[in-house]
Amino acid sequence: MSRAARLDKKYLWHPFTQQSEWEKGDPLVVARARGARFWDEKGRAYIDGVSSLWVTAHGHRHPALNRALKRQLARVAHTTFLGLTHAPAAELGRALVALAPPGLRRVFYSDNGATAVEVALKMAFQYWIHRGQPRRTEFLALEGSYHGDTLGAVSVGGIAAFQKKFKPLLFKSHFVPAPHCYRCPFRKPRPGRN
Repeated sequence: MSRAARLDKKYLWHPFTQQSEWEKGDPLVVARARGARFWDEKGRAYIDGVSSLWVTAHGHRHPALNRALKRQLARVAHTTFLGLTHAPAAELGRALVALAPPGLRRVFYSDNGATAVEVALKMAFQYWIHRGQPRRTEFLALEGSYHGDTLGAVSVGGIAAFQKKFKPLLFKSHFVPAPHCYRCPFRKPRPGRN
């Protein structure tokens, strides 16, 4: 077993993983990645079929993205938006608003989907407070949906297995069937088909 695998077993906790089972096995250690593939320490190639949980949708080490990242890192790697901004964020905000439907005039940046969902839940709650209706604290969500692993995201995620252990901590949410034409929960045919 490699040093990385030993250190992993000793110090890391993996999401959606039963640690006692994980510790019995020999972890797959990713050594490098490019495009839609990654390679382990032994040089075996794998297809990254979930884009490393949707983070690398354009592939690993995409040349154009790497160049843009290096250019930005040479200027500013990160800064808070608490009273500050920077030109790339402002320019991208303008471009995104131009693509958005009429009436959507602002962009909120998040570093991950679950945090974005948390902020959306807080915005919805704050909206009703400003409208004088602070008791509107329930949410409507789609059955079978996945939004992340934070408490708010799990609250509006429609996957019972993820909610089961945390039910007392979750926001009250009501679930409706997702509009799957090919998997209609009402067993109705698609419009225009026999």
